[in-house]
Amino acid sequence: MRKGLTVFAAVFLAICFAVGCAGTAERDDGESGDFASQQDSSSEDPEISFESSGIFTSSSSENILDSSSASLSEDSSESFSDSTSETSSDISAETSSEISEETSETTSPPETQTTAESSETAAYDIRSETVTFSSAKTSSAEEKPVKVTVPKIATGNFTGAKTLENDIASVDISDAASGVVQVSYKGSCSNVKVRITMGDNVYDYGLSGSAVYPLQSGSGEYNVKVLENISGKTYAIALDESFSAEVSDFSPYLLPSQYISFSQSDNCVKKAAELCAGCDSDAEKIAAIFKYVTDNISYDKQLAASVKSGYIPDPDSTLAKGTGICFDYASLFAAMCRSQSIPTKLVMGYVQGNMYHAWNEVYTKETGWVTLDLFIEKNKWNLLDPTFYASADNKSDAAEYMSDKDGYSAVYYY
Repeated sequence: MRKGLTVFAAVFLAICFAVGCAGTAERDDGESGDFASQQDSSSEDPEISFESSGIFTSSSSENILDSSSASLSEDSSESFSDSTSETSSDISAETSSEISEETSETTSPPETQTTAESSETAAYDIRSETVTFSSAKTSSAEEKPVKVTVPKIATGNFTGAKTLENDIASVDISDAASGVVQVSYKGSCSNVKVRITMGDNVYDYGLSGSAVYPLQSGSGEYNVKVLENISGKTYAIALDESFSAEVSDFSPYLLPSQYISFSQSDNCVKKAAELCAGCDSDAEKIAAIFKYVTDNISYDKQLAASVKSGYIPDPDSTLAKGTGICFDYASLFAAMCRSQSIPTKLVMGYVQGNMYHAWNEVYTKETGWVTLDLFIEKNKWNLLDPTFYASADNKSDAAEYMSDKDGYSAVYYY
């Protein structure tokens, strides 16, 4: 049975994701290979050095979105030479996942506590206020519109009280304890990157104006660099700041950030509230959201064939179109679950060794059935792959493959 599942998954994933959702990874040695699953850690972290010329070099060659290797460029000027194929490139105002001050309200960060059941279990319920809206759905002409309660969306509290800045860029660390920072850029460069480092974990992002980024590597000393593109893959350092942060295990996976953008007024938040209105537990909510996403979103092969490095998912857009690539599935599912205060990760890594892919992990205090074939356990992170399940003809085989987890190798967590 195991061999059959492996063959099934390999064939399915090759067909479904080969055009854009997955790709072949090239290591620094030029060989294709697996990346071991390592929580909150990039697989090929760059060895950083400052040479006498002031050049900032990186030896990494890992590509986040299109999985193609990039060559290093070296320059005698004070610049950043990046062999990391960027997680994202230019972000337009339309696709940037910034957190709007008009729609985002703040709450205090969740407190972590240990229970007798599991040392990893934390108090992550941050619902403090609710608003209601009337759903247009009615089951009969006699029934009144259903009142749906939308939990108040917790966002980063970026007050500017603790900001590291210069004339070109800034990083607001006022709410770093909640697992997020806000980076802003005021310069004229059209191609700007953000690199966030903590220990061996390195995450690269695109930046246009202002955006929120997670601190998913836990508590410790973080470094944030804002980089301006000079030419090719050479970047000048516009901002270089370090700070310490005490971050709980769940906080970064509850709040909106660049790849999982949502706000109080978003349709994906309202749809999640509608789906979860009659649920008695988080496990039931996860099941309701997973069913909706996998039943109503179709894989967009045309987008997969044309998507470029730097693509930023938009949960509301995916919901409206009813189509998307794996990145879109995972972002929408994460946004909807997080809006219901369910810790949810967007994970990027490899399936079947060399196909780049995006999926989710959810955490719940209860056990329950997500589908007739897919069971989630309490007090642990459970892998869910909405793209795979939505596209599979044999749901039982897809569920078993996800539950086994052997075919997944995580590299990045968002």
